[in-house]
Amino acid sequence: MQTSIDGIRIAYTDEGQGLPPLLFVHGFPLSRGAWQNQVMAFAPTHRVLAPDLRGLGDSGASAGPTSMARFAEDLAALLRELRVGPVVLVGHSMGGYVALAFQEGFSERLCGLVLVGTRAGADNPETAAKRRASAEKVGAEGIGFIVADMAPKMLAADNLDENSAQQVRALMAPSSVQGVASALLGMADRPDATPGLGQIRVPTLVITGAQDTVIPPNESELLAQAIPGAQLELIPHAGHLVAFEQPAAFNRCLAAWLTRVDPGRNG
Repeated sequence: MQTSIDGIRIAYTDEGQGLPPLLFVHGFPLSRGAWQNQVMAFAPTHRVLAPDLRGLGDSGASAGPTSMARFAEDLAALLRELRVGPVVLVGHSMGGYVALAFQEGFSERLCGLVLVGTRAGADNPETAAKRRASAEKVGAEGIGFIVADMAPKMLAADNLDENSAQQVRALMAPSSVQGVASALLGMADRPDATPGLGQIRVPTLVITGAQDTVIPPNESELLAQAIPGAQLELIPHAGHLVAFEQPAAFNRCLAAWLTRVDPGRNG
């Protein structure tokens, strides 16, 4: 399915019925297919939405940096168009940055928050500079070097399954040059979300892969400590892309936690 938001094509999956609705937001430089196992698992009991963020996957791109707030505005517009009430937003990595921006700008549209392999802090100057340099290189050379660099980091180091590795690369391949560059610039410029963590009032689940080297588990521990009442789950034998690599364990954690969520509640 697809729609247009501010003239930008947004591709999305919309499956199932039931409350609370689940909104899955992928990381960088991935696409909504990263959530395929969650769509299949939860569509029988919940309405499940999984968009491609602008510029990534099958969605259209816009010029210039795409801020986390801009991504969040796109999500809010999609929910308004589809007439979806308060959702449980599940955000992975960059999708977690977007989830925290959504919480800040649209808390009334949340009844729960799931932060997966992500952090609240802004980039340090060195990391931000590397992202800006990568954005410039993408513009000159395409996204191939980003895929080559990022794909091996998505799975646990001891996961040698070549089929999984190929699937991860395929999740990155459709993203556009402009979209990848815009997302890199947006992440480099994103503000520190840490000061707002204590103000989160919806049930929150924090999930991390035990072997995540992109955003190590200690970052998830800090998130869970800072968010009132947050639950932390560490999934063994999983790297950064934990929901894709260990879907059964991830889905069990999410399903058990969802029993705590009141679909009529929001922030």
